[in-house]
Amino acid sequence: MRLRIRWLLLIATLLLAPLTASADQMVPPVSVVGPFSSPRPEEGGLYVNFSFVYMRANRPMPLSQQIAVRGIKDLDGSFSGGPAGTFVGSGEEALNTDQLRGPGNWQPGWDLFIGWKFQSGIAVELAWRHLVQAKYFAGAQIIPPNFNVGSQFENTFLFAPVTNFSTDWAGSLQNIPVGTPAATFGIWNGASIMSIEFIQRYDIYGINARFPIDQSENHRSYGLFGPRIVWIWERFGWRTVDVDLQGNAGPDTTANYTNMVSNRMYGLHGGFGNDWYLGSTMLGALSFELDLEAGLYLDMVKTRAGYERGDRGVSAHRSRRMNALTPSLELRAGMKWYVWEGITVELGYDIQTYFNTIASPRPVDYNLSQVDPRYDYIFFRWYHGMRLGINFSF
Repeated sequence: MRLRIRWLLLIATLLLAPLTASADQMVPPVSVVGPFSSPRPEEGGLYVNFSFVYMRANRPMPLSQQIAVRGIKDLDGSFSGGPAGTFVGSGEEALNTDQLRGPGNWQPGWDLFIGWKFQSGIAVELAWRHLVQAKYFAGAQIIPPNFNVGSQFENTFLFAPVTNFSTDWAGSLQNIPVGTPAATFGIWNGASIMSIEFIQRYDIYGINARFPIDQSENHRSYGLFGPRIVWIWERFGWRTVDVDLQGNAGPDTTANYTNMVSNRMYGLHGGFGNDWYLGSTMLGALSFELDLEAGLYLDMVKTRAGYERGDRGVSAHRSRRMNALTPSLELRAGMKWYVWEGITVELGYDIQTYFNTIASPRPVDYNLSQVDPRYDYIFFRWYHGMRLGINFSF
């Protein structure tokens, strides 16, 4: 009997020994040595960081611009029976840039860092932040929101005051059953479909240097510095479709208007950061990080606005280049969880602001022969949102 008990104890010991070792390995003792934890902190080495970001941006379209109204401008009087140029319809606003505002979209994206920490404590990294484009859309078609189509269905048509265009932009031969083809001459007079959109993109490319300033048992501070390229790209689009009496339309009866603004900022950023050690748990150590930075950039702005027929057979465009000096401020705050030596998980909140960039608050110029929309200096832009990432030190 005693022999059996001894054998059972021996077997239990052998089975439990590997489990105990595995548990110890899953929760090793971890000491916080700073943002770049490593099994060999005194030697430095390669590290890689990937973060998922989820951010929101403001839209620099503070000015309201009416795009289209309900009705038809009877250019020769054959539809209304009145003088040439009589407007027939309610004149109710059908489309306005205000409709592109709304609550705003949250844009997913990523931060990617690849760097090297030297034995001196200095770290240099390549950095790329990218946000998936945000798109805002609004449209108007034949049925008004109040179902007031008009006694002659004149309110089922859309009108925009585009001028100075040739017969290349004539549109459908006949939009209405009464009157001559000249009555609704032009793609934008008696149109059936109009839509507008606004697209935003955001990228940052940089080289970041981190150098130690002060370090104690529970706190470390470091400096931040490096060159950077910030690219804010925006495009307003307006599409008009002119449908004939049989309900047919094609590329030659479609007009597209675009207004693109590309802010490419080249400059330097710098600041300082702090990392406070909060304590250790059985699941690893925790710390709180706070970074503050400022930047100064030369904003080399490229704009391009114009009209293009749907078949690309005819177009009218104008490009401009402008420059501005753009300061910026940034704040990053978050928690770090040192899961394992060389593996760190981060959860934080980022705010990035830019001053004196360029945008087009009223994006449409209705004069087709000299497309020259208004461009303004925007005092303040911001991007803010969450960041969740993981860092590997090798």
